[in-house]
Amino acid sequence: MPVTAIGYLGAALAYLLLALLAATLWRHRSTSLWMLAASLLTVAWALYLALLAWQLDSDVVITGGLFEVGRNAGWFALLLATLSVSAGSSALRLWVGATSAFLLALTLLFLLPTSLPGTPLWRSLAILLMAIVGLILVEQLYRNTPPQRRWQIKFLCLALGGIFAFDLFLYADLVLFQSMESTTWRARGIVNAMVAPLLGIALSRRFPARSEAQISRHLLFHTTALMGAGLYLLAIGTAAYFLRQLGGEIGTLLQVSFLFGAALLLTLVLFSGSVRARLRLFLSKHFFRYKHDYREEWLRFTGMLSTEEQPLLFHERCISAISDIVESTGGLLWVRDDNGDYALMGAFNLGSPTYPPESPRSALISFLNRTHWIIELEEYRKDPTFYKSLSLPDWLVADPRHWAVVPLLKGEALEGFVVLAQPRAPNRIDWEERDLLKTAGRQLAIHVALVRVQEALLEARQFEAFHRLAAFLVHDLKNVSAQLSLICSNAERHRDNPEFISDALRTMAHARDRLDRTQAQLRNVQSNAESAPRQRIALAKLLEEVVAESQDKRPTPALEIRRSVELHVDAEGLKNVVQHLVRNAQEATPDEGQVDLVLDADEHWAQVRVQDSGAGMDEDFMRRRLFRPFQTTKGNAGMGIGLYEARERIHRMGGRIEVESELGKGSLFRLWLPRQPPPPSPPDPSHSR
Repeated sequence: MPVTAIGYLGAALAYLLLALLAATLWRHRSTSLWMLAASLLTVAWALYLALLAWQLDSDVVITGGLFEVGRNAGWFALLLATLSVSAGSSALRLWVGATSAFLLALTLLFLLPTSLPGTPLWRSLAILLMAIVGLILVEQLYRNTPPQRRWQIKFLCLALGGIFAFDLFLYADLVLFQSMESTTWRARGIVNAMVAPLLGIALSRRFPARSEAQISRHLLFHTTALMGAGLYLLAIGTAAYFLRQLGGEIGTLLQVSFLFGAALLLTLVLFSGSVRARLRLFLSKHFFRYKHDYREEWLRFTGMLSTEEQPLLFHERCISAISDIVESTGGLLWVRDDNGDYALMGAFNLGSPTYPPESPRSALISFLNRTHWIIELEEYRKDPTFYKSLSLPDWLVADPRHWAVVPLLKGEALEGFVVLAQPRAPNRIDWEERDLLKTAGRQLAIHVALVRVQEALLEARQFEAFHRLAAFLVHDLKNVSAQLSLICSNAERHRDNPEFISDALRTMAHARDRLDRTQAQLRNVQSNAESAPRQRIALAKLLEEVVAESQDKRPTPALEIRRSVELHVDAEGLKNVVQHLVRNAQEATPDEGQVDLVLDADEHWAQVRVQDSGAGMDEDFMRRRLFRPFQTTKGNAGMGIGLYEARERIHRMGGRIEVESELGKGSLFRLWLPRQPPPPSPPDPSHSR
């Protein structure tokens, strides 16, 4: 017995077992009956080919004739039955009708006598076409099944896709080159037997339940494109066959040249945006109630606007997001500026125009504000009276690339407008697209307004930084002024005292250094310099200088050194902080009160305490307003900057400030400063009283 007959007998046995499995499950699985019928038809096909191979007693190439049509019809029916679960009824009727007509035509073709001219070629073409249709049905079933359910039909698609792909390879070779590889043909029965276990696994899984989902637009588009490409290739193959019949070298030359030119033309068509747009428009008009899939359009629209990882700038993304809805190639975006005019903010695929701004009193802006209409420019060019004698600017009408004007409305206010370029396929804006463009325009207006608000907020923050810098500057100038005022007030009495002159010169030098640092901060546009110079100082000496410079006010501070310590810090910044706390304590304490300045330290931390017996602060002020800028208890006498600046400087040194206060009894400020980094957490202040 030849190997071919053995292979087909093995296939018949495998599909007989599959049919028995389907028969045991038909009461529980609706698709099992279709699997049973397809398996039995495949058994008949395999037995026929096995018998034919045994009778011929050789491993020649054989085909099944009408049994080929029957076997493929069974698998087509199974695919259509499974597809009916996901596809809408109208789409299913379309596929069933087209497939039935196709199979009927093939049946009639196989009934024709073999003696008729060209019949073997047409039969080979018919089987090749059946393989293409089978692959299209497999592809449609996979695409139209929700991703979370594809595991249920995965093995079915793999098995039938393998069968049809193998047949496509065999018959394409036969039709195009009139040659056949006998070894490959002999393996056909074995190949069909090998996919039977995959079909058994598919049968054991519960196929997707019926739902009301409709056929996907992407599915229909890709299926139509694939079917068109397949028919085109069949026509090209047929033409190439007849060219080769011319014989000789000229026939082969013409065939190769014709095939290359046809493949090049197909590639150009498949990559043409205009052809794709025309195909989508045709399918939307003739196969769907609505031209757009609103869910997919909205997901794409919002994704384009919200994704910042794309190479396009924001205004270009806005134009692309709304132009893609109607297959427009680009456009212009006009947005209202701070002066109320509408300025050109972005262009996409329309060059870099320099059109002047549109005044809010212009005819175009007034018309859009009043009517909220979408202006179709081709319609306006033909009959301007349709838009109530609207007079559009010359730059808008003169350029034939301009197609439509879409207003961007936020509430009832016109935020801007988009000028769309001509679409890839000729299209007239109907009521559905007008509503969709208006809705998209409103959403786009919100995004544009949001970006404008963000830009204004960023600008306001920059101004806030400069204002805060100015407040710090005024605060530093106030301290310098106080030092110079002290010199002036004592100059009359002590001008002949050499020590006073020496102290006055040191104070003026200190004031000059402080103004120089402030000027440097202004040049760096930052009020809190992270790179302040640090030096190693004796903290006790620094506190003694603070006490000496605070003798002009009452009560004079009392200094207590419990433990001397040296720190590596911003000496000038730390001195300003302590001096500010001491002056605040003096201003809050009556002349007969007390202000204490205490220095203490442990292994890791130095502590500076400033305590007074003055007015104190209430809990609400400490909780809500203390350490916040521009908050003060001094009324018009203070700016509310000093404590905020003090805390920021101490934080930059790696320390912290703690406050205790009671209204009418005074306040206690603790400065914790690290002796060497990295320190542990400061100890509990309750243990340091």
